[in-house]
Amino acid sequence: MKTKQKENFNLQLKRGFITTILGLLLSISSPQLMYAKNAITPQLNEEAQVLFDREKQLFNARINVDWGEIHGLQHPEFRKKISVDEIRYFEGWAASDYREKAKQNAHISGAYVPSVDYMKKNVDKTDPLGFPVKRRYAWSGDPYITIKTFSLEKISISTDGKYAKLKVMLKGRQRLNPAVVRGGHYEFPAQYPKTDYWEKVNGNWVITLLSKPAHLSGTGELYFFVPNNKSGWGKAEFVEINPLDLKLSLK
Repeated sequence: MKTKQKENFNLQLKRGFITTILGLLLSISSPQLMYAKNAITPQLNEEAQVLFDREKQLFNARINVDWGEIHGLQHPEFRKKISVDEIRYFEGWAASDYREKAKQNAHISGAYVPSVDYMKKNVDKTDPLGFPVKRRYAWSGDPYITIKTFSLEKISISTDGKYAKLKVMLKGRQRLNPAVVRGGHYEFPAQYPKTDYWEKVNGNWVITLLSKPAHLSGTGELYFFVPNNKSGWGKAEFVEINPLDLKLSLK
């Protein structure tokens, strides 16, 4: 009985000792962690400002259908594989491995992927009547969505300063399909969330992942990886920065 009581006393003593040590470690490390967080905030705020400028640059390039600018903001490894002509042909949505995927799925979809030379010669697409139509950036698979502006909802930057996610709210007009409403013109304000994924390469922020264009369900989930197939993203820890704390302007 005495032996058991002694063992219990020793166990409680060890637990108390461990608790005391952990408390001391936390009391020492907490200020250090808080200091570290405060120390990187100014730098992250500066990066957030730069990222917002890049986001505006990308948005304006999409609005103005500037294919060269859109292509120039992509990851350098992506630009090695995909030309401006391919970006234009797919209206901003050319995956870096689209040719490989087309070959793999050829027996399923039977889709034909034209050559780059064909894309160069056929700058415009054609409507159902065969008339040429200029290619524009596809904000959505729905042709009746018109995007005019955006607002910044959230900025997340990895603690190593290499990756960033910018969630924006696209704002514009939604028109109902005239074929469905029997020729009537019904249009109303609409907004859709979208996330752009950036990576810092050689000191510059470039697009590295793409998310689905806006559509009626309002989702903006990951569409395809460009070009690193999620390498590094899964391990990154992000710090969220409140856009209200930054002096951001759409001008």
